[in-house]
Amino acid sequence: MSTPPPPSPPASPTASVSASLTPSAKKPQPLPWTHEETVQLIRAYQEKWYALRRGQLKSSQWEEVAVTVAARCGYEYGEPSKSSTQCRHKMEKLRQRHRGVKKRLGQRTKSGWPFFELMEQMERGPMPISAMPMGEMPHQQEEEESDYHGGGDDEDDEENSNRVRSIEYILRRPTFVNRFSGKDPFLQGPAALKRGREAVDDGDVVEPAQQKGREMVVELADEMRAFAQQLIGVENRRMEMMKETERCRMEMEKKRMSMILQSQQKIVDSINTAFGST
Repeated sequence: MSTPPPPSPPASPTASVSASLTPSAKKPQPLPWTHEETVQLIRAYQEKWYALRRGQLKSSQWEEVAVTVAARCGYEYGEPSKSSTQCRHKMEKLRQRHRGVKKRLGQRTKSGWPFFELMEQMERGPMPISAMPMGEMPHQQEEEESDYHGGGDDEDDEENSNRVRSIEYILRRPTFVNRFSGKDPFLQGPAALKRGREAVDDGDVVEPAQQKGREMVVELADEMRAFAQQLIGVENRRMEMMKETERCRMEMEKKRMSMILQSQQKIVDSINTAFGST
């Protein structure tokens, strides 16, 4: 007859207590970034970065970025949202990922990364349509560190001024007819007719077809000169409108941030009043 096995010893209370405390002692994992949060982070950082002329953000400014992201995502007061440190780390990762993707693309401009276009617009900055080249130019492989911290606005202004100077050079340079005539550098309609009449009076023979061709070229040059002047005026007005629009947008953004901070302060004051009265 076999004897029954001895009973197992009871579990020690220390082991049970440690087992019960182990899961609760783990640090909670941070929530992953959603697509909407990432998009709003890029836009909020872009606005703050441009306001600082592409300078480095301080801790208080990262706090404003985090508040802006939470407000634009529609989070209520007390709901879990991303902190300023998480926003800063996420932005650093996005910039590293953008540089890596841009380096791999090379001459191409399309990428499967969903945030490539937003990051490209942020790094490139607002560029006038007329300042963009007719054909696609190869993008720079990797930006210098000086472009990361500042100097982008100066490059845009220099590009616009170069464009204006090039148009003015077209207006000032002599037409191709003058290169063969050997006379005045600027050939106008009345002056051309006067020179034609003087050539006839001096006994020189001027072919009618040749004279008509010169007149047509002169008229075409005048039309091109007038069109270039109109283009310069339109470009200057458009640049002024862009500057005014950007200034108004920044003022509205400052007012909105001020309202958000005031509303949060009122909520805190009402909570303190409610608990203080009890």
